[in-house]
Amino acid sequence: MTKAGTLPRRRGRTQGRVPPFDPVDPALAEPVERQVYRVIRRGMMQGLVPPDAILSSRALAQHLNLSAQPVRDALKRLEADGAVEGRPQSGFHLPRMTRAEYGQSIEIRVRLEGLAGRLAIGRVDAGTIADLRRRNAAMAADERPEAYLGDNFAFHFAIYTRARRPALLALIENFWVRIGPVLHHHPTARKSAEVLVRHEAIIAALERGDAEGIERAIADDLEGAARVVMRSLPE
Repeated sequence: MTKAGTLPRRRGRTQGRVPPFDPVDPALAEPVERQVYRVIRRGMMQGLVPPDAILSSRALAQHLNLSAQPVRDALKRLEADGAVEGRPQSGFHLPRMTRAEYGQSIEIRVRLEGLAGRLAIGRVDAGTIADLRRRNAAMAADERPEAYLGDNFAFHFAIYTRARRPALLALIENFWVRIGPVLHHHPTARKSAEVLVRHEAIIAALERGDAEGIERAIADDLEGAARVVMRSLPE
């Protein structure tokens, strides 16, 4: 029998606790299923979900203090997105990502996220620049992997949302849903002074309104992290 707040035991898969997803409020006008879908997606983008996790609708429902049906519906929607894979009597698994798949995702992300950075030029005020610097400094001090990855996610999307292109942002989010869990298991990609330097280059390009410069800086950041992560991904 599985304890509340834990994932069911399966051979070769993570048996840790349910990731610390944001709470869901049934009193809101937004349907519960849509809230669950959103918080799981965001948790995956933030690296809260290990790549070898099993997402159980029953365990998640207990964790979120909900009935199982809206959670199951949200997981089915994530399955339709290709973010998880449902297996009979085995919960929902995250698709494994190979080195080649990660490399191909970087090729596309460089284009998409570079474009978002370019479009953000002129739409980022001094307050946002200061917040980006605070977020970058927080990454240097973060002790918990979840906090580090959450700050990294917030840093990038503080820029991408300024592009004011909802369709572009949705495409970028779809890639982060896949790569967030991969980053969860790669501590060598964290706590690197090089990451903070690359982030500062992104901020500097925003400050001087350098569209080509921010595209280069974002590409350097994504490709630099990929060189570390891909070394330990399967062929």
